[in-house]
Amino acid sequence: MNLILGQILAGRYYITQHLGGGSFGQTYLAQDRKRSGNPRCLVKQLKPQYRDPHALQIARRLFQTETQTLHKLGTHSQIPELLDSFEENGEFYLVQEFVEGRDLSKEIIPGKTWRESEVIALLQEIVEILVFVQQHKVIHRDIKPSNLMRRTSDGKIFLIDFGAVKQITTQIANSIGQTPPTIAIGTYGYMPPEQKNGHPNFCSDIYAVGTIGIECLTGIFPGELPKNADGEIIWRDRAQVSNELADILTKMVRYHFRDRYQSAAEVLQVIHSLKTPPASTVVSSSPNLFGLPNLFGLMSTWTREQKIGLASLVVAVIFGVTTIFTLEIRKWMGLDNAENFMSYENPPNLLKMKYPDNWDKQDPPNAVSKEFVKFIAPLEKEGDSFQEKVTVTVESSGDKTLDYYTKSSKQEILKLDKNAKIVQDFASTLAGQKGHRVVYKTKEGDRELKKLQVWTLKYDRAYSIAYEAEAKEYDKFLPVVEKMIKSVEVENGQ
Repeated sequence: MNLILGQILAGRYYITQHLGGGSFGQTYLAQDRKRSGNPRCLVKQLKPQYRDPHALQIARRLFQTETQTLHKLGTHSQIPELLDSFEENGEFYLVQEFVEGRDLSKEIIPGKTWRESEVIALLQEIVEILVFVQQHKVIHRDIKPSNLMRRTSDGKIFLIDFGAVKQITTQIANSIGQTPPTIAIGTYGYMPPEQKNGHPNFCSDIYAVGTIGIECLTGIFPGELPKNADGEIIWRDRAQVSNELADILTKMVRYHFRDRYQSAAEVLQVIHSLKTPPASTVVSSSPNLFGLPNLFGLMSTWTREQKIGLASLVVAVIFGVTTIFTLEIRKWMGLDNAENFMSYENPPNLLKMKYPDNWDKQDPPNAVSKEFVKFIAPLEKEGDSFQEKVTVTVESSGDKTLDYYTKSSKQEILKLDKNAKIVQDFASTLAGQKGHRVVYKTKEGDRELKKLQVWTLKYDRAYSIAYEAEAKEYDKFLPVVEKMIKSVEVENGQ
C-alpha cells in the first residue's frame, strides 16, 4: 500500500496521518496550509482499479457527479462539508470538514443497554438528518455506529462517509463490463436483504437506523440476533422497552422493504408522537394558587432543614426558568432551531437560500451595489442601536477566474474601507462551488465592526454573501449566518 504521508496535495493539503481505507481508497488527516491557522481536514483518496483511458474518463464523470451530491449534502449542519475536490496524477481526492469527536461504536458497546429516552433522542437526531438526505434523493447505504460521529464541542451527531468512493468504483466496474470489487455496499448486521442483492432504496437506510436502535436497547450486535422463518429479527424479549417504541423499531426493520416506513419523514412523525404525554398526565392547578396558602400554613411547623431544602428547590426552579427563557430568547433572535428558517427564492438570479423567519427581509435591488436582498436581525433589547445583517450580491463576472475575482475583491475591500484589516483569508465553498472567504475588522465612528464575505463564480455571475455585526456580537450570530450560507443554492440555468 503506497501511503502519501508527508506529501502536499493540490499545493495546500499537507498529509499528517493515515486514518484507514481499503481497496477502494484511503482516508487521511491533513492540514490546509492555505487557510489561517492551518486547520485540519479529511482527505479521501479514490484509487481507480482500472487505468485504461476509457475507465478514467468514466471515473472522472462519476467523480464530478458524486462531488456535486456531496456539496449539496454538506449544507446540512450535521453532515461534514465538502471543502474541495480535485484530480492529481490520475487519482481523485475529496476534502471534507474534520469533525472533532468520536464515533458511536465507542458508545454502543456489546452487553451495555441504553435507557429508552436515550434511544428515542438518538433516533430522532439521526432520522432528522436522514430526512434531509432523502430530500436530495440520496441513499447513504452504510449507516452504522462507526459512521455516526458525536462532536466533542456540543454532543451533536454527524452522519459521515456517504460511500462516494465505493459507489464510484463499483459504477466504473459495471460501466466497463468488469466484475465490481464487491457485490454490495454496506455492512453486515445493518444492511437489509434488498441491499445485499444490490437494490438499495430509501427504506434500506431506515432499516439500518432501526437496527442501531435495537442494538442500543438489547446490547446485542444486530447480526447476532435470531430471526424467524420469515426473516424477521427476534429482539423484543431481549429488551426493556415500551410497546410504542418497540412497534416503531419492528416496522423499521421488517424483512420486506414494502412493510417498512417508506420515508424518513414518516419515521420522524411517529417518533415525535412518542414525546406527546397522554392527557391523563396533565395536572390542573387548584383554585387557591397551587395550594400556596396551605403550604404557608404548613411551613410554620417545619424544621430549619426543611425550610433550607425548600429554599434550594426554589432557587433551582428559578434557575431552570431563567434557562428556558434564555433558550426562548435565542430562538426568538434566530440563533437556534433550524426549523424556524424560511425559504427565499430569486429565480432571475437562479438563487435559493434559507433565513430565520424572524429576520426582516428587504429585497429592493440596488443597481449600483448589485445587492438584491438583505436579511436583518431583530433588535435584541430596548436601546439596541445596531442590527446585524446578511446581504446577498449578484453581479456579472464576465470571463474572470475565481483567483482574479478574489484578488480584485480583496483590493476593493481595502480601497473602500481605509480602516479594514483582514484577519482571515482562505478558500471556501458556496452553493456547492469552489469559492473564497475573508473576515475583516473595521470601525465606523466609535463602533467596532466585524464583517465576513464569501463568494463564488457560477455561469457568468459572481455570488457574494456578506455578514456584518458589531465585533462583540459577531460570534453570537455567526452560527445562524453559517446555516444561511450553507443553505445557498444556485440552480442550473444560463
